[in-house]
Amino acid sequence: YPDVLKQIYDPPPVIYVLGNIQTLKQPGISIVGTRKPTPYGKKAAESLAQELACAKLNIVSGMARGIDSFAHWGAIKAGGLTTAVLGCGLDIVYPPENFKLYKKITEHGCAVTSFCLGKKPVAGNFPARNRIISGLSLGTLVVEAAEKSGSLITADFSLEQGREVFAIPGSIFSPYSKGTHKLIKQGAKLVEHIDDILEELNLTNCFYKSNIIPSSEQELSEIERKIMSMIDYQPTNIEQILQNYSITVQDLNAILTHLELKGLITTMVGGYVMKT
Repeated sequence: YPDVLKQIYDPPPVIYVLGNIQTLKQPGISIVGTRKPTPYGKKAAESLAQELACAKLNIVSGMARGIDSFAHWGAIKAGGLTTAVLGCGLDIVYPPENFKLYKKITEHGCAVTSFCLGKKPVAGNFPARNRIISGLSLGTLVVEAAEKSGSLITADFSLEQGREVFAIPGSIFSPYSKGTHKLIKQGAKLVEHIDDILEELNLTNCFYKSNIIPSSEQELSEIERKIMSMIDYQPTNIEQILQNYSITVQDLNAILTHLELKGLITTMVGGYVMKT
């Protein structure tokens, strides 16, 4: 039974684990958020999870659609540890489209639940699930959340359990930033880089590799890397790229097409592009 979970008020008397139970001995950080993330939120969840996993932290989340899934995938891509806390029995994959992810999680870490086999994922199970997510973690990072998001429940549990709460700022125009901005106003630690988390948790001596370059970007030419550096996670005007870099419209369009085929950018109406 994980020591860190024993420390919370009224811990579950029994937990069921599928995968490598030693994963639960590793210090954990939970990453949660909306089920309908923006491209910015997807990238933030995956890249931060990837770097935190490289810092030898166990990435804990709920395997829900959206931010949870991207956090798990980030840890897996880094070859690190990740734990999925379920709101159902271990023999049920929920949501069902995460079957492949569930298999990878149990290979790269473990799945945990307080519910016995056969227990279906009904709505009343998820507050108990969220309490275990925060209970297995030194702190909870909220990436994107609406004003009444379930992710804020996990953050509340984290506070009640004496754990840290972290939040990533977002666009003032996005409804999925209202919850994180509310947390920041209430005293949650604003996160721009994993150092913000490691310092707060006194884990600054952890080994990690910052500025990890995804394998898809490692295969880019020098000019493609240069163009990528000019594109943001918010819509970027193609005219702006042309003004800042000596390249013809035809050559730029060819490079942008190649980058989109590799899944690195998305083209938008009105002559805009953005990173995915």
